[in-house]
Amino acid sequence: MDVNSISAPSSLKAPLLNKFKIGERLLVEVVHKHNEGEGTVRVKGQTMSALLETSTQVGEKFWVKVGHLNESGVLLIREPLLGKTENSSAPQPAHQLTERGLPNSQEIIVMVKSFPTSNLGVFSSFLGSLQGATLTDELIMNLRKAIPQWDSLSDDHGFEKLLASLRKLGLNYEQRILQMLKMDHPDKEMEKTSLKETFKGRLLAAIHSQEGDLDSNSPLAQLLQKITGQQLWFKTGAMDTAYMLLHLPLLNQEQFIPVQIAIESARKGLKMDEQHCRIAILIETQELGEIGIDSFFNEDSFTCRVLSQDLQFIPQLLEEVLPETRVKFAKLGFNIERVEVGELKNNLEFQNFLKGSRRSGVDVSR
Repeated sequence: MDVNSISAPSSLKAPLLNKFKIGERLLVEVVHKHNEGEGTVRVKGQTMSALLETSTQVGEKFWVKVGHLNESGVLLIREPLLGKTENSSAPQPAHQLTERGLPNSQEIIVMVKSFPTSNLGVFSSFLGSLQGATLTDELIMNLRKAIPQWDSLSDDHGFEKLLASLRKLGLNYEQRILQMLKMDHPDKEMEKTSLKETFKGRLLAAIHSQEGDLDSNSPLAQLLQKITGQQLWFKTGAMDTAYMLLHLPLLNQEQFIPVQIAIESARKGLKMDEQHCRIAILIETQELGEIGIDSFFNEDSFTCRVLSQDLQFIPQLLEEVLPETRVKFAKLGFNIERVEVGELKNNLEFQNFLKGSRRSGVDVSR
């Protein structure tokens, strides 16, 4: 069920109530379930009692806003979902489009539906099936230049390198064309040349040079569909919530590493609010298989759960890397509050979030 409201019990002390401000956006976490219909939630680092629907799961998190304050408590209102589905674990396509702010047209539906469930194997199969022709060799070289190296993203300029990679792939191709139309002639010609050098520009040129109709199952057509789908999911969201879904291939010693990233946050003007966001990452590793990271940033605190099919080695690995990780996060202004481990295959909500679904809520009231 959708979350309607959370009313803090009157036992809350005045100093805690004074920490809340009307309109403030907060992260709520369901900490415990006690007797039927009763439980505990955590808000701003403090726990409070609440009445919970039977569908509530321990560990559920969702964003709320402070709607009302008085001496008897505080009313927290969950950000609204645009419509409801019978099964929250498998949202209907039209509902999924609406709540992510995407246009509801048949052509868009086909593209949007196929992208989150498709894998990144199209890139590796492309490299393996088209080598040998001069035209495709140039395209392959351009693709390799656009994809970032795994180890380059861990340095101080990793974020800038990631953005540069997305531009080289041509994810802002049409946006740049629109901006180009407003330029003077010399700048317009330079921008036109630069656009042709992006991977999408070269891919469109390669498709245009093909004789006859393009086979929709050909590697070139599949690559174009993958990139166009990525563009549709790159900056979405509805109302005051922003969402981004990114399928990014990385190169590690000339081998492709598929990475999926989903980010949901409050809006900060035209940007995403990095202090109030959820970031989910799924990466395929050679030694540990698929590893998922479900993380939440709230003000200056950071919590996450590391998910894996095999939990045998994860705790030991976390123990080894956490000290250095805490230092790096501290430099960014975040304190690692809690790190947990869990099974990837059983976390369907995490998997659905990586497919574009919003977290389903629960009714919490007092």
